[in-house]
This record gives sequence, C-alpha cells and structure tokens, in this order.
Amino acid sequence: MSLRTAYSFLTLAILTEVLAVHIMKASDGAIFGYACMLLLLVVSYYFMALSLKRLSISVAYAIWEVLGAVCVVGLSIFYFNEELLWTQKLGIALSFCGIGLINYAELRNNKTHKDS
Repeated sequence: MSLRTAYSFLTLAILTEVLAVHIMKASDGAIFGYACMLLLLVVSYYFMALSLKRLSISVAYAIWEVLGAVCVVGLSIFYFNEELLWTQKLGIALSFCGIGLINYAELRNNKTHKDS
C-alpha cells in the first residue's frame, strides 16, 4: 500500500469520526442518531485499521485524534455556535506542535533504520 493510500484511509477515518460525533450531538437523544453514530464509528475504526497497514500507530493515532478534535471544534463553532477560550485555542496550537514532533521523530527513526 502506498503512503498516499494510507493517508487517504486515515483521512476517511477522521472524517467519519467527526461526522459520528456531530450526529450524536444533533440527534438530541434520538435512537436513530445513536445508531448512525455507532455505524460511522465502526467505519472510522475500519479505515483507521486499513491505514495502520502502512503507517505506524503512534503517528496515525496522534493525527487521528488531534485532527479529529480540531475538526469537531471547528464544526461545533460553525454549526452549534460554540465559542473557544484562549486556553482552548492554545491547546489546539500545542496539539499541532505535538503532531509535528511525533512525525519528525518518526521520519528521523525511519531514516536511522534505513542507514544501518
């Protein structure tokens, strides 16, 4: 599997998870909403599992969680009119720094193993 395909699967995992969370909130307790949420979460985990055939779990999980959370926050601001405190904005910025550091370490580790 190519790296592009793995990241495509990871993107689909993130998008289905974000959709599941928003359906849960928008369903307002309706059983159909929870059923849709559950189905989308299963699909999300399926795409995550496919992406793990090529990506390391540390990188994939970090990207999945942070980008998923940022997408949920963004849609919540737009769709549910929620607001962020400055500390929450700082947390999002630091999360992106964390993803960058994890990816940097992964690339450096892969380069070290290829050189030996």
